[in-house]
Amino acid sequence: MFLSDVFIPTGEITAMLDVLRRNAGSWAIKGILTFIALTFIWWGVGSYSQSKRDVAATVGEEKISMAELAEAQAGLEKTYRDVYGSAFTPEMAKTLNLRKQALDSLVRQKLMLAEASAMGLTATNEEVQREIAATPAFQVNGVFQEDRYRSILSYNQVSPAEYEASKKEEITIRKLEGLFSASARVSDSEAHDLFDLTFRKIRLLVVTSDPAKVRGIASATEGEIAAKYEQTKESYRIPARVKLLVAGFSPETFARKEDPSEEEIQAFYEGNTEMFRTEESRLVYPVIIPYAAGTKEAARKKAEEVVAEARKGKTRFEEIAKKLPRGKGGATWVTRREMQPELADIVFSAPVDDVIGPVDTGNGFAIVRVNQIKFPENLPLERVRDRVITLLKREKGRDTAVIRAYEAHAKAMESHDLEAACAPYGVTLRETGWTSDGKGTDVPPAVVQDALLLTAGEIGPVKTVGDTHYLFRVTAKENSRIPPLSDVRTRVAAAVEKEKRNAAAREELENVLADAKTASDLKRVATRAGLAVTTTPFFAPISGSLPGVLASAGDIQKELLGLSPKSPVVPKILPAGANFLSIALVAEQPMGPEEWKAEKDSFIQGLAERKRLGAVDAFLAERMKQAKLTINPEALK
Repeated sequence: MFLSDVFIPTGEITAMLDVLRRNAGSWAIKGILTFIALTFIWWGVGSYSQSKRDVAATVGEEKISMAELAEAQAGLEKTYRDVYGSAFTPEMAKTLNLRKQALDSLVRQKLMLAEASAMGLTATNEEVQREIAATPAFQVNGVFQEDRYRSILSYNQVSPAEYEASKKEEITIRKLEGLFSASARVSDSEAHDLFDLTFRKIRLLVVTSDPAKVRGIASATEGEIAAKYEQTKESYRIPARVKLLVAGFSPETFARKEDPSEEEIQAFYEGNTEMFRTEESRLVYPVIIPYAAGTKEAARKKAEEVVAEARKGKTRFEEIAKKLPRGKGGATWVTRREMQPELADIVFSAPVDDVIGPVDTGNGFAIVRVNQIKFPENLPLERVRDRVITLLKREKGRDTAVIRAYEAHAKAMESHDLEAACAPYGVTLRETGWTSDGKGTDVPPAVVQDALLLTAGEIGPVKTVGDTHYLFRVTAKENSRIPPLSDVRTRVAAAVEKEKRNAAAREELENVLADAKTASDLKRVATRAGLAVTTTPFFAPISGSLPGVLASAGDIQKELLGLSPKSPVVPKILPAGANFLSIALVAEQPMGPEEWKAEKDSFIQGLAERKRLGAVDAFLAERMKQAKLTINPEALK
């Protein structure tokens, strides 16, 4: 665990996370998120002692340990979890392939450090100490405190040497990246053109052709149906399916029969004391300075003034808190899980009598005083006896379930009678209906997949899913097959008719487009043809969301960017869900000089940063071609 895992040093970082959460679906935010994740790995992972037996990858002469990879993956996961909150699911994590992302980033880090070493770039001890001393988390009233620094590192199980080595690498990489800044300069004219393109708003005329409303479509002929069936009959394939007789040997079934002795209870308790510990809790006094639209900076200023006074002592803090509308609740005991994530890490890393804040929570600035700490403690056996017995019985039940399942399986294979083999253990069998994937049954898909490899009447091997061991016999089986045309004729005929309707709908739009050079032309011809014509509100095609039916047209930014007063009509048909569209530019709203003046500095800064990152990526891509990279296949499992 590294310090970046624990502290959110300022309200600005928390506010940024709020913005990211609210806009996590946009392409721009995904780009920012990727940068944050890469930065976390590059600058949040320290040095490790490496074992030759524990190498995830080798980059030239440098090794990446499995421990480094695990730490980097955990850091990436925390970054995504902070941004997406509860929307970050195991499925999402699997799709993102965080382990590979982490390894790629560690490889990039090694390449950057190797290049810095070759160039003689490094961070001095003075630079490291200066940066550590400037870290707000290590300061009290704006002054670095050595004991606070060591206390926080100790709490997070990081030694000063490890943290300072990590900080040294961070500064070194920043120095190297700084060399790329010269190639990332952005002229005012370049930035102005891109600003106009990014935030330009347009209004479109949209003509929709709905295949379902096309008239005069001839019914599918027998010849068309037969030809379509031959072309697509594989898509009508019916998967193999089975009926099963299933028995589940679960820990719960056998736990009820267990009666652990006093010696077993005592031994289980003593061997698992970590399971019977209290959570750390803290007596905290929270104060909120709320803000609304337009009052955030004033609220921040007030919160900073409150913090400055509140750090003068507990009595002074309480005097100030009681005068605030949302500070009269007093102190309360909380655990880490009961606090907002943006507050929990910093509050549970602070010493007693510390005042944390202000932290932006999205609708106000939080200031929290830590009055007392209750550290975790082992609960005596008499207080957790019932829980110990429950857990012990389940553990014994889990062990018994394994043994009995394999005993019953051996008997079933010998007697060919699964029901009789399971009866002595009190396990009843259940029969499924037809299934090809387990859906609609209480049988796990993994059991069904194994059953599909057997023939009717066969008893399968013991299949373990979680803590339950399944015994099963295939009572009936149908192999995968393509149904005859007679069975799917209605569906094939519908597919033929759909193709005809789509072709007719496209033809309607093509005829309209042929006579349209402007939005007015398109509207006139489309209206005459009886097609639906609508006009969108003004929207930004790059930085905004697509309105109405355009949202279902997929990625059409290229087509929208090509629209101008000189070329107002998109020359091709655009699919949009079940419909087809033709679009034309009605009007545009370029950004005015006032908007450019207000956003110029931040826009140029952001653009320069993107160019710098692009230069870094290009450099690393070239070094990747030259580096000897060896990856342990086990590292990506």
